[in-house]
Amino acid sequence: MKLSHKAKKNFEEDNEFYIKLGKRLRLARRTKVNEFTGKETIVPLTKVAKALKNTYQQIGKYEKGENRIPLINLVKISKFLKKPMSYFLDDYEELDVVAEEFNIAYEKERDNFYKEHQKTLGTK
Repeated sequence: MKLSHKAKKNFEEDNEFYIKLGKRLRLARRTKVNEFTGKETIVPLTKVAKALKNTYQQIGKYEKGENRIPLINLVKISKFLKKPMSYFLDDYEELDVVAEEFNIAYEKERDNFYKEHQKTLGTK
């Protein structure tokens, strides 16, 4: 899959985790199995978006690695597509690696938030 400019920037900033997660999301959406017939179906972006109360464009950005998938949305996607959370996280051999990736991403986002909102928060 060709990466967009935003996805490349995320990749370069050591966010390979979110790019892989987006690829797994796309794969999960394209391999949903019907409970009754056993046939594989493709779940449209619009249906996933509706289940998350989001836009199809946002789901597409998750899949392309342009935007990070919030954990709560990953849980909702997992339930909607009837895939275990491990389906999305199996690329990592140890759960500690996943936890560390989330912690690093969280700390970066928190630090960026505080830098951007120093004046409104009244901190230095």
